[in-house]
Amino acid sequence: MWHARGVRIRSCARASIVAIAIVACHPADDDAVAVTDRGWRAHELAVAAGERAATCADAGRAMQRVIAEHRQDFVAAIALDRDPVRLRAATAYIESHPDRYRDLETRMEALSDRCADDPTVQAAFRQMESP
Repeated sequence: MWHARGVRIRSCARASIVAIAIVACHPADDDAVAVTDRGWRAHELAVAAGERAATCADAGRAMQRVIAEHRQDFVAAIALDRDPVRLRAATAYIESHPDRYRDLETRMEALSDRCADDPTVQAAFRQMESP
């Protein structure tokens, strides 16, 4: 049973990374770039808060506090993926900047593995994916 939860968290983590990457897509659109940077930073802050926590329960609560503080950044970033032009541009951007996303994905997976059975961490990853 614990494995299924870990897979679900990893799936949420990957979906969140894809969402970040999708919004990082239209370099000509200054607003989209600004939204992307804020969304990226919000994800990074949430993961860092979880990483610093001593326990998984503390990690989930810390992540949820950051998500609440930066909710508009998450919402704006996720909303950008609804534009097919930006989605196509995201593919090109991701391919040209793989290290940026790989690092955060690695950190998210490590945190999800560490806290695979913690419902507050699971909830935080779901909130990052769908604020």
